[in-house]
Amino acid sequence: MSTAKWWVLDQRESGFALEHRPSGDLVLMNTATSEEHVLHGYVWKHCPHFGLQIQSEGPPPYGPWVENPEE
Repeated sequence: MSTAKWWVLDQRESGFALEHRPSGDLVLMNTATSEEHVLHGYVWKHCPHFGLQIQSEGPPPYGPWVENPEE
């Protein structure tokens, strides 16, 4: 049984945004510093309430992530 969970970016005043680029890359951006991190190897899907979400056993290493409460 998989222990993977769905994670959503906590965007409440965090200064982070997640974008799916035309190249297919998922990019996490820090809007305060213009720092970008490409998130490789994650399964993702779009959720109507939370936008993009990532599936993994733990949250991605950058940004404030929380478990999707709808899953």
